[in-house]
Amino acid sequence: MKPQERDIWVATAVMGYKADRIRPGMIINSKGYSTSPAMYSTDIGAAWEVSQKYPIMKLTRTKIFEISLAEYICTFWNDADSGPIEVPATTAQEAVCLAALIAVLTQGEDTT
Repeated sequence: MKPQERDIWVATAVMGYKADRIRPGMIINSKGYSTSPAMYSTDIGAAWEVSQKYPIMKLTRTKIFEISLAEYICTFWNDADSGPIEVPATTAQEAVCLAALIAVLTQGEDTT
């Protein structure tokens, strides 16, 4: 999946934005304007915003760490019942995005 495609998925599934039905690849921002999504998959600042959405994903905390020069792991915990969601990736940003998407899909929370 291309980073832009993942960014749109993260924007709609995790961050709560609506996809723009008229302009593919765009989202509707909080002011109602069509805009490009943040670069969640490639920008660490945008990925950090994703990592802070863990209450919406029914999670209690997050941790991102590097295990080698070519691999990062993002872990989200749900202390209530299901244990950690742990995802490795080649960048920290990608690990955060993938873990957030898995959390949303497995926790059954609709953020829209």
